[in-house]
Amino acid sequence: MNAKAHYALVALSAVLVCSSASAQPVVAAAATEFKAMDSNSDGKVSREEHAAGARSMFGKMDADRDGKVTAAEMEAAHRAIAGGDAAKDELSAAEKIKAVDQDGDGILTAAEHAHASRAMFDKMDANHDGALTPQEMAAGHAAMLKK
Repeated sequence: MNAKAHYALVALSAVLVCSSASAQPVVAAAATEFKAMDSNSDGKVSREEHAAGARSMFGKMDADRDGKVTAAEMEAAHRAIAGGDAAKDELSAAEKIKAVDQDGDGILTAAEHAHASRAMFDKMDANHDGALTPQEMAAGHAAMLKK
């Protein structure tokens, strides 16, 4: 996955896990996401916990439950979860999808989302121990600011 795709997925996950991501700094959003994903409260997010969080996020976006997410569904999920539209300086839903859309059809499938999530995990796992620390997740989110 290229850097743009990584940052698009990080942005997407921060937006959809946080209740008011547009009002929170990106690193604070990472902390909220970390807490939500650390299901066993051991202070780290395993590959499995990260994958479960990604599946949950996809489910929140897939409004019609057809296994695909359109830009309109992604925008609606953002509004519902974050309480408003994305900021003008953020990637549009279509741009986020394009960054991880493997077949170029403009629609995000569950498989494409899962693939991008695995790649994002691998990129954030700086010490390659198979788990993310709060610092690794915060660094991944902070890197998003370097568009």
